[in-house]
Amino acid sequence: MRKKTKVFKIDPDNPQLEKIAEAAEILKAGGIAAFPTETVYGLAVVASNDNAVNKLKKIKGRDHGKKFSICIHSFEQAEGLTGNIPPFAYRLMKKFWPGPITLVLESKDSDSVGLRMPDHGVTQILLKYVGDPVFAPSANLSGCQPAVSAEDVLKNFDGKIDVILDAGKAKWEISSTVCRVFENSFEILRPGVITDKMINVVLRDKNVLFVCTGNSCRSAMAEGLMKKISGFNPHLSVHSAGIAAFENMPATKEAVAVMKQSGIDISEHRTKRLTDVILKEADYILVMDYGHRRYILNHMPQVAKRVFLLKEFSGAKEEEGLVIPDPIGMQAEYYLEISNILKQSIEKIVEKIQ
Repeated sequence: MRKKTKVFKIDPDNPQLEKIAEAAEILKAGGIAAFPTETVYGLAVVASNDNAVNKLKKIKGRDHGKKFSICIHSFEQAEGLTGNIPPFAYRLMKKFWPGPITLVLESKDSDSVGLRMPDHGVTQILLKYVGDPVFAPSANLSGCQPAVSAEDVLKNFDGKIDVILDAGKAKWEISSTVCRVFENSFEILRPGVITDKMINVVLRDKNVLFVCTGNSCRSAMAEGLMKKISGFNPHLSVHSAGIAAFENMPATKEAVAVMKQSGIDISEHRTKRLTDVILKEADYILVMDYGHRRYILNHMPQVAKRVFLLKEFSGAKEEEGLVIPDPIGMQAEYYLEISNILKQSIEKIVEKIQ
């Protein structure tokens, strides 16, 4: 006699953790679970369990050459499954995750992988309890309408899967958008809740990062100048950091005074040390000298195509000198000279990227 599928009723507002934990153990033991998302119900197996994956393909009627998307619960999991994530993809993740969009990115082996972070409390708990990424196609037979309730899942899979977490009807009742993401473009592979218009808004955004040593003068002044010269463009996010910065220190008094002469207030600036996250999310990484560039490339070579000497990026030639000297410890007149160099370069950069 065929084993009946367990159905665990879950209150989405006050989820019964012991039931979710039991479903997680079933998955870790090689079972198949149906779970709710904000779009439709999905079927889950642990991605690294080949036997469970083969069972899932069989009950779905899925072509063996067709890939399953992966459900994750953290950005760290996404980074562990992909190659070089472009800044545009990071912006999409920050904007829409958790949410109804599957992002198709380059995988570690230069193939592709579809990643989804569902916006459903029950499923987020389940994924955390499982720990490992799970393959998670929609809970329907291939070519049929997705299931939007536990009842829909039972119609096709009662006795074929181990457990269903029933948290009521799905909010959207349509599948997630599937979007292939490139460096500066995208392709909608399956329309869904998130539209191409919504994605295009994110595509227009750009993230500029200025890097110096201590983030107390050159990069701090560059950040202030860029914001003003760009007219505080809402689609232009401007940041600065230092490769050896002490955290949360003010800009030097000379930098503050020189910027004030240009009508720019950086008195509230606080230093930041350069981090992996800051680098990963930047479309343009503009450094003051060759040492800064070497440091970044040694630390994170995958961002090489986005790292430029600031003066070089503005169009200056090597014979003109591409290094912007550090004014730390110098008189106000020298700060003014450096700020003028920054201003001339940034005016050209704004024309180039806006």
